[in-house]
Amino acid sequence: MPTTEPTTKYQCPGERGLISQSVHLARLSAFYPACRECVHRHDTGQIPPRTVVHLKETENRIHRDSLLTDEGVRGIYLNELNRERAAAYAAGLAGLLWRSSPLKAREGLHAPMDISSVRLGPMVVVGFDERPSSPDIAVGVVRALRTMSCRVIDVGQVTRPCFSFAVNHMQATAGVFVTGAGCSPVWTGLDFESAGAVPISTGTTLNEIEQLADGPNPRPSRQAGQLRAFHAALPYEAALGKHFHALRPLKVVCGCCSDLVGDLLTRTFEKLPCELFFTKTSLRQRGSLAAGDADHKLLADEVRLHRAHLGLLIEDDARTCHVLDERGEIIAPLDITRLLLRYMQTQHPGEPVVVEESVAAQVPGAISCDATSESMSRTMTDNSAVYGGSAVSGRYWFRESAPTCDAVLTLARLLQLLSRSDAEFSRVVESLERSAAG
Repeated sequence: MPTTEPTTKYQCPGERGLISQSVHLARLSAFYPACRECVHRHDTGQIPPRTVVHLKETENRIHRDSLLTDEGVRGIYLNELNRERAAAYAAGLAGLLWRSSPLKAREGLHAPMDISSVRLGPMVVVGFDERPSSPDIAVGVVRALRTMSCRVIDVGQVTRPCFSFAVNHMQATAGVFVTGAGCSPVWTGLDFESAGAVPISTGTTLNEIEQLADGPNPRPSRQAGQLRAFHAALPYEAALGKHFHALRPLKVVCGCCSDLVGDLLTRTFEKLPCELFFTKTSLRQRGSLAAGDADHKLLADEVRLHRAHLGLLIEDDARTCHVLDERGEIIAPLDITRLLLRYMQTQHPGEPVVVEESVAAQVPGAISCDATSESMSRTMTDNSAVYGGSAVSGRYWFRESAPTCDAVLTLARLLQLLSRSDAEFSRVVESLERSAAG
């Protein structure tokens, strides 16, 4: 006789609907975080004994009440952040945007509507990175924004710098970028930007978005927001191209896990007297680059093999980068900051520059800011600064139509710097250290 599934129903903590035993067991086997708080967590059915042992070992792990990081939202795909949860965050952002600019009601029930006073909803740019989970999360984000009567501009799969360019270029009210940058491949997340492509980092606004995501967000209008696509890569690459000029023939080794970055670099270098050697790296979580790191060894070997003038390891956010000299040695981010700062000041004498406050004492005359991207962007804008430097993170900012952090733009500036003389990169760094000591 055919077996039937038991009629007992289960309910996950925090969810309204009931689930079957098969779904309950599937979630247990997948180490679903809510299972740690479930009264049925000991009902393991036919789950393999080894998995049951692992479940007991993870039972006391701390469940994260918040998915916020310093620069956005991050969580394990499906277990912590799925399409529905991402939609809630997007609705929270939309609610915040509508609060700052609410709709005006008619003066009376029978009063005629002034068509000229009808205001469109906030314009929000949405993009996503190359992680397999990102398109699914993006669907939830777009749907929630349209439900909240926001006009959505879909730029599709792009790099984070290209996305930021689109937010500023389209003069959008805000932007949502689906990405797990900085985390292992099983993670996903959301980065937010306000008008002018200003990143929304840890603080009041990000906390407000999460609070609104946890509560009901009534629709401001019965009309769904419009959706249209925008191919941002063309104007973005055109804007980048103007920085790759007046270069001497240099050999460059670049490594990145992003095919989008690799294709962009290949197209860019086809028009240059320089020679590019691109290496595909693995997608993994990494903080600062240390000597002995597998990707550092890979890139250093390539630099020495091709006798390249410099190497650049670009992280999966396409903003953070680590620089190697012609020997394959890592150049400290502070030294890169000093080099670029000195170069930008020669190009723009007397213009303000910004550095993170942890190294402000080592860079006399520079304006200091917090280590977050939002603080750097706003400080540069407020002071019309030409450059913003990092001490540890490997992110370098330049004044474009908006403060811009882009590893490819950083590469362009380094190539310009090295094209000013025939000196090797290591010699340029040594001269900087001597001048600093003097």
